[in-house]
Amino acid sequence: MASEDDVHSWEELKDAYVATLAVLNDSLKVNNLGLDLRIDLVDGPLAKKLGKIFSATDLVRQVDWDWQSIYHKWVKREKFAWMFALSSSKTYGALCYGTVCIHDECVSIEYLERKLDVTSLKGLTAQIAIQYAEILAIYLKLGEVRISDPDPELITFYERNFGLTRQSEHVEVEYLSKKVSL
Repeated sequence: MASEDDVHSWEELKDAYVATLAVLNDSLKVNNLGLDLRIDLVDGPLAKKLGKIFSATDLVRQVDWDWQSIYHKWVKREKFAWMFALSSSKTYGALCYGTVCIHDECVSIEYLERKLDVTSLKGLTAQIAIQYAEILAIYLKLGEVRISDPDPELITFYERNFGLTRQSEHVEVEYLSKKVSL
């Protein structure tokens, strides 16, 4: 079997991320539910801006992820990593970081956060992140989407609403998964 580095070039993966973004943004325009929704791939300048919006000093946040560091440590340096920002009416309200896992034949959502004060995205953030991962998996001919280390309070919601299944019967669930039709 070829190594992950031999399977897709940086350019091929970047093209896949951009194509997936275009398909999903077109879908969001058509099915926008009266909301002005848009996703943008995160680059250096946007990571800096989002680092201020999703500040570690924001006491309302439920997680303490440093999105700017995640971008610079992983997305900028690893071709199998991607990150997008979701906006509603031009206000960034959610971030998603994920990876392409050629060896495991999946696209994995690693981190997902919605700002609690952007209520228009409540219930949509996970749906859009999963749609992005599904479209990307289909584009790259990978058979599965995963959500890594899901919040225990959201596991039942993910199972019921998105068809994801537990990969562990233990109290801690390492990831949820869903097969993708190629």
